[in-house]
Amino acid sequence: MKKIKHILFPTDLTVSSQQAFQFTLLMADKLGADLEVLHVVAPEYEGMDIPVMAAKATQKRVEVAREILEGFIDTSVELIADELQHTANISTDIELGGAKSSILSIAQRDQPDLIVMPTHDDHPLLEKWLGTVTASIVSTAPCHVLVLPENNIPRQLNTLAYATDLKETDSYHIWEVSKLLEPYHPIMRCVHWQSDRGQTKPIDMSDLENFFADNVPALQINFHQLSGADLADSLNEFTDTWAVDLLVMSSPYRGFWERLFHASQTRKMALKTKVPLLIVREEG
Repeated sequence: MKKIKHILFPTDLTVSSQQAFQFTLLMADKLGADLEVLHVVAPEYEGMDIPVMAAKATQKRVEVAREILEGFIDTSVELIADELQHTANISTDIELGGAKSSILSIAQRDQPDLIVMPTHDDHPLLEKWLGTVTASIVSTAPCHVLVLPENNIPRQLNTLAYATDLKETDSYHIWEVSKLLEPYHPIMRCVHWQSDRGQTKPIDMSDLENFFADNVPALQINFHQLSGADLADSLNEFTDTWAVDLLVMSSPYRGFWERLFHASQTRKMALKTKVPLLIVREEG
């Protein structure tokens, strides 16, 4: 799994998204990554019977957005200047179109290693729309995706939880995540969930425990089992109990038909998470 060296941050330029951007600036600094900031402008459709006027109105919106974007970045950097070791190389992009299609198009074009998606909790209609966008990006982006819920954005990543379904490859994926976020030196809590509506017999996690004890003794890792009626609710309760700063879930990159017929738990979790959620795209 390659290191995160290019981060894409789509923003609506609202004041509430500044905290998410500040976190992303700190992450880019910590990981030594470049940062691309994207804002999408919807085309001006009013007065389509006068195309020239519509085009001029759209161009004006782009110019205004560019000025606001520059101020958004400068203000955010200034607010956390004392916390930064180095300011990341920052590039900006203003695109015309819809949010989902534009973000995915830029991701395909520029090949970022990570997309950071802020969400908003205090605007129900906006959150519903953004939730749809976020869920779509989680499902379709070819790279890792970090979902940042507005009211719970940490400054540091001291404790992370990795949700495992105990596949044979999980030990490898957990190790890869630990390397990916190694600059944070986090405590890892590996958690397995099973529904309490069916089989509730405890799952044997000794193979995973022994693997890390024998092969990666320096890694601070603990193992937990959960049961409950709903995965998202159980994980949210777990992250609250253990003061988790980041929840991690692995997900393969699926084609259109696979996504159509697969009920993604990562997609559901992206809409309900109470802490930052990192969707790690499995390779191969």
